[in-house]
Amino acid sequence: MDRRKFITHSLAAGIATTGLAGCSINGATTAGNTTHNVNAVDEILSLAERQRWLRPFSCNIEQWFRPMPFLDRINAAKALGFSAVEIWNPHHEARGKTPETIAQRAKEQGIKVTTYSPRVPALADPKNESLIMPWLDKTIAAGKTLNVKNFNLTGHKLVPGLSLDELVANYTHALKLMVPRLEAENITATIEPYNPSNHKGDFLYGHEPALSICREVNSPNVKLNWDFFHMQRTNGNLITNLENGFDQVTYIQFADSPGRNQPGTGEVVYDRVFTRLRELGYQGYIGAEFFPKDKDHLKAASDIAKIAKRINLADAIIT
Repeated sequence: MDRRKFITHSLAAGIATTGLAGCSINGATTAGNTTHNVNAVDEILSLAERQRWLRPFSCNIEQWFRPMPFLDRINAAKALGFSAVEIWNPHHEARGKTPETIAQRAKEQGIKVTTYSPRVPALADPKNESLIMPWLDKTIAAGKTLNVKNFNLTGHKLVPGLSLDELVANYTHALKLMVPRLEAENITATIEPYNPSNHKGDFLYGHEPALSICREVNSPNVKLNWDFFHMQRTNGNLITNLENGFDQVTYIQFADSPGRNQPGTGEVVYDRVFTRLRELGYQGYIGAEFFPKDKDHLKAASDIAKIAKRINLADAIIT
């Protein structure tokens, strides 16, 4: 058996032991078809190397492993070599998603959950002010169950009839309402600005006005999720903008641009970006929030592990 077939066969066998036989891991089902679309055998790192070099990364299991049953994606991430995952809304019982079920499966697999993105009301709409604290209570409770100290915050939808200045003022006011509770619970809301190409109908795009909002709120518990994909699509100039905003960064996500696949498929040289991120002192997880190209999850995992190996990123992670 050549090395390419051995790697794919071994991964399929590992998946089968977790009850995932028949689910897609590398663009082909693990039951019956073990063809892997790599151009060269040495493109795929071994499982041991992936486990070592994927330590800085958190696998976004909302975008990886579709349409696999949600909880089984935690097993699949582990089988690829990840030790951490990130999720979106933890409350979706129809899909088997509750904070309790996610926490239990993650514990069983020895996987850390690094952030979550709860569904949030439009925070710039004054009509929603009475919803903010009950929503925050539920969000903080989810974080305690998941054993996560930060969550991703959006809620920056446009509100008809309001100017950009009014939207920003209202959003900032909503954050200030949250601050006492966030600080008391020692949990951090990380605002995620979007980009206007992929997310129509919002008003926080790129690094501004999100940076100014964080600085006005002036709390250690309201910071930014600096998603390089959105930053590249909105502003470009990734390294300089990161340097200028790094004091407000608590979490990082990434994808190549413009296709939102793994690095190496688009225009961003992530070796340089991650090197500078490390030099600036970032020690947290880096969220792999992208769609593996051609649904080839094994190659996507190997591709980002190779970046970490090239720049010796693994030692930068706080576990």
